[in-house]
Amino acid sequence: MAETPPSRGGIDREFTITRVLAAPRSLVWKAWTEPEQFARWFGPRGFTTPLSKIAMDVRPGGTCEFVMVSEDGTEYSNGATYLEVVEPERLVWRDRDVDLVVTITLRDLGDRTEMTCHVVGETGGDQALAGWSSSFDKLAESLARA
Repeated sequence: MAETPPSRGGIDREFTITRVLAAPRSLVWKAWTEPEQFARWFGPRGFTTPLSKIAMDVRPGGTCEFVMVSEDGTEYSNGATYLEVVEPERLVWRDRDVDLVVTITLRDLGDRTEMTCHVVGETGGDQALAGWSSSFDKLAESLARA
C-alpha cells in the first residue's frame, strides 16, 4: 500500500489523502457502497461500524446513515447525502451535521486502485485527518483479506 502524505489546504478547511490499494477498483467501490463491505473496515482503529447500524441508498440525493461504536461502547451517529455517484470511479457526499463535503475518486490501476479522498469544510483538523488515515489502514487490510 503506497500513501501520499496528506496535504492541507486552509487550516481546518481542507485535506487530501491518496492511497494505492492492492485491489481492483470494483472491490474498492464495493467497500464504499455495500453495507456488508463498509462494516468490515469503516471507522478509525478502536471503532467498529456494525452492519445492523448501516443504511445506504447510493444514488444522487440518496443517504447514508451509520453508527460508529468506540471500544467503550459509545455510539457516534453519522449521516450524509450523496451529491454525485459515478460508478465505479467517484462518490461525493455532504455530511448531515457539519459543513463538510467528501469526494472519493478511484483510479483504475489494473489489480490496484489509486484512491483519493478530498475533504472540504469543517474537517475537524488533525484529529479527523488521523481518523480518516486510520480508517484507510483498515480498508487496505480488509481488501488484502478479500
